[in-house]
Amino acid sequence: MQRSFATHDPSGSRSPELKGGLNNMKAVKKLPVITKVSYAMGDLGANMVCQSVALYYLYFLTDVTFMRASLAGISLMLVRCVDAFSDPLIGYFSDRTRTRWGRRRPYLLFGSFGCGLFFFLLFTYLPIRDQGLLFDHATFSYLIFYICFSLVNIPYSALTPDMTQDYDERTNLTAYRMTGAIIGMFVAAGLTSELIKLFPNERIGYSLTAAGYGVLFIILTLIVFWGVRENRDYSVKHDDTPMFRLYLNSFKNRPFVMVLLAYIMVELAIVLISSTLIYYMEYYMKKKELLSTIFLTMFGSALICIPLWALISKHLGKKWSYFMGTGLFSIAMICIFFIKPEDILLLYLLAALAGMGLSTEFVYPWAMMPDTIEYNELMTGKRNEGVFYGMQSFGPKLSGALAGLLAGEVLTLVHYVPKLVNQSSETLLGIRLIFCIVPVLFTGMGMVFIALYPISHKKFQEIVAELDRRRAAQS
Repeated sequence: MQRSFATHDPSGSRSPELKGGLNNMKAVKKLPVITKVSYAMGDLGANMVCQSVALYYLYFLTDVTFMRASLAGISLMLVRCVDAFSDPLIGYFSDRTRTRWGRRRPYLLFGSFGCGLFFFLLFTYLPIRDQGLLFDHATFSYLIFYICFSLVNIPYSALTPDMTQDYDERTNLTAYRMTGAIIGMFVAAGLTSELIKLFPNERIGYSLTAAGYGVLFIILTLIVFWGVRENRDYSVKHDDTPMFRLYLNSFKNRPFVMVLLAYIMVELAIVLISSTLIYYMEYYMKKKELLSTIFLTMFGSALICIPLWALISKHLGKKWSYFMGTGLFSIAMICIFFIKPEDILLLYLLAALAGMGLSTEFVYPWAMMPDTIEYNELMTGKRNEGVFYGMQSFGPKLSGALAGLLAGEVLTLVHYVPKLVNQSSETLLGIRLIFCIVPVLFTGMGMVFIALYPISHKKFQEIVAELDRRRAAQS
């Protein structure tokens, strides 16, 4: 199989074969497998650390450092809000970066080291009893970690439209990427708690496990740096519009707004479920030892179903496949709310069903985003990939902020007591609601926005044809 970047010099110079820019990308539709696998390593590492934070950090704060749940929720909210506003800045500057390594890859090289270090510090226990000092330490570590994470993840995400212009190949590339993402989730969900058990206590276990994950994240990110090339021709100019107005203008792109809003709603649901499952298993099901296998069942089902959804999208399109999967996920979570603590087998079956629906969240928002960039170029003559990926990254950060605040406040409201084996019936109901029902309210809103997304396969082909016609006329 021909390598699509075989004639691309890492220094940034282009041979005659690549001077056709986007038109040449259209001719070479298939990316080599090694490129796709290298690209997938980025999301493997990203999800390994990011999902470890989503799954365990709230619990680490409340049950290991003994920070009050309401304070922990406020800390999570503040950091994610600040980090969310830093994302558009990173996207804006990555669009305008010019180096011999390209626009995006330098961020991966230098940001990975800070992210790995502060992930370790995030889960490092300090013998602090003062709630104010605990809050300050947690908030500072969390903030620096996520800023470093964004320095890597936003340019990494913006590589997708730089690598291929083909509608189906983007879905295929995204499927590889999200396979890596789910493997990273496997590590976070299935391996983390088992590794922690190997150490004398949770405090040491969390710290040393985080150290190992931090080093692995750096290595995986460097694989992306060396294994992927940016094939984007810089002849398509970016807006000279001031940055703030440029981001406001992105909301004029209706397909982008629909994808963004759907993504925010579904991500909010997923973060709520991820951060409260440990409470649900320990205090309601009283089966904390099964936490890893429940995670593995859900994410394993999601991983297996990625090729299935890629196939379904060829017949139904990205929009309705995404809609169907989100609906399936919502039905499974409603059913989980009604099960009894002794219904372990039923919980596994429903977790697998939820994972099947969850699979679409890993594929379609990221496969639909490049199409909205083509739409933006059609409407404005500009691309600004980093702007749009910065805004898309803003979405889950906002979701994380709201989810952290909601989870912390609900646990406080229902009088949750850390390490109390027999929680009150009020507390258990609150845990079940925040784990099952509240997320479904958000996925329902997400489905509305998915249904309003206007770009079909046919519409996308029309957009690309018109852009090609314009480029041909200009040349």
